[in-house]
Amino acid sequence: MVDVYEVASRTMDRLMSMRHPLLFLIVVGILLRLVITPLSVVYDSEFWALVVRNIEAGWGLYGVDGYYYTPVWGYFLGLSAAFQDLFMNIGEVAVKVVELIPIEGLGLYFTSTIPSISFLFAVKVPLFALDLAASLMIWYLIKDVTNSDRKAIAGFGLMFFSSVVFLSSGVIAMPDIVSALFILLTVILLRKSHPFIAGMTFSVSVLSKFFPIFLLFVLVAYILANNRSDIRRGLVQVASSALGTMVMTMILLAPQIMEGDLAECFQFLSDRTGLATASSMFDTVTGALRMLTYVLVLLGAVYAGYFVYKNKENDLFETLMKGCLLVMALSLLYPPTTQYIVSLIPFLAFWIVVKNRNFFPAWILLSCGALVYVFASNAVVLMPMGVWWNIFDVGHLLEIFQLSSSGMGVITWRNVQFVIGGVLQCVGIISVLLIMRYGGLSNLLECIRPAKRNDGTS
Repeated sequence: MVDVYEVASRTMDRLMSMRHPLLFLIVVGILLRLVITPLSVVYDSEFWALVVRNIEAGWGLYGVDGYYYTPVWGYFLGLSAAFQDLFMNIGEVAVKVVELIPIEGLGLYFTSTIPSISFLFAVKVPLFALDLAASLMIWYLIKDVTNSDRKAIAGFGLMFFSSVVFLSSGVIAMPDIVSALFILLTVILLRKSHPFIAGMTFSVSVLSKFFPIFLLFVLVAYILANNRSDIRRGLVQVASSALGTMVMTMILLAPQIMEGDLAECFQFLSDRTGLATASSMFDTVTGALRMLTYVLVLLGAVYAGYFVYKNKENDLFETLMKGCLLVMALSLLYPPTTQYIVSLIPFLAFWIVVKNRNFFPAWILLSCGALVYVFASNAVVLMPMGVWWNIFDVGHLLEIFQLSSSGMGVITWRNVQFVIGGVLQCVGIISVLLIMRYGGLSNLLECIRPAKRNDGTS
């Protein structure tokens, strides 16, 4: 059996023998991302093309249907559109392909509108820059905590080369890295005692994707525990953080408030619960289960905050990172979707490198699960190259996708692959929780192995 720890150690030895190992990883990671940019799960990219068109037509983010998230990512798209108008001419952003219309009958998340390659580069390159920024944040944080170049570079690699991260940005084109970057920045700012700015970055993170809201309790607990000898100072820092959060929230929402679109900013919350306009009993049940999950996660987040505040034996910042890892793992158990898991990876990378390498198998599971999950769309990801570069025959791609979508009802190869990918990611998250409890998978196996009696029998 391959010893993954030995392989990882030898890889790091070779990497550290280079003159500029960090620069080498940056170049390789960027090249990898540029190579996969023409690949696309076109459903989300189609919506980004629609949003850009709406903005250019003067409708803003919510003037017509097409954008269903809080405005943070919409502002990024608006800036990208303005940059393109001023300095670039990428031409048509997307085109409706008549030959691919049958694909729309094979599932809700498949479309015959194919974004152009130039548009994919325009959307994804800024996401790649954010991938790099978040990875450098991990590098800086680990270097600051451990004063070890080797560990800092290892942490950078675990973040920058996680398939969860680069597939979310490079193939799915979802902006979850924005949330991950700003929650990581929040942690760093609190470590450096800048609570007001930390509150501002926390707002950006939560308004990008709401999962980091569950970290509120551990972050507040960290501030109070860090000022245990001066409660008044701790309360002032909590108030300063809250003020920073409110100020940034008002700045981000002000344009939508003035346009009367505040309710639309949070429409996706009710959509995700399935309780607002459920189209079927299935939607209602799954929405209710999701709400129940989040209630349980909330209870776990409160416990984690209590754990951070009460801890007096271990390093406080490491306890904070452990609390963040626990809460993010709990909040992402359902649904275990690749782009959501991006916010877990920074904390997992930190913990693998700084405290416990036994979490590395969880990182592998998540990375493998992401590969299986994202490429369950098989031929769809090649459609932009078929339509815009004529590298592949569009008709043949459609036939491949239709073949993968055929079967007995919902039992198709495509759906089976989706499930396998989702299960791998779910198991990866569960393994994080189990390793936190038992210290390692080997310890867990020892706990569940039948005990032997004195006579040697089980």
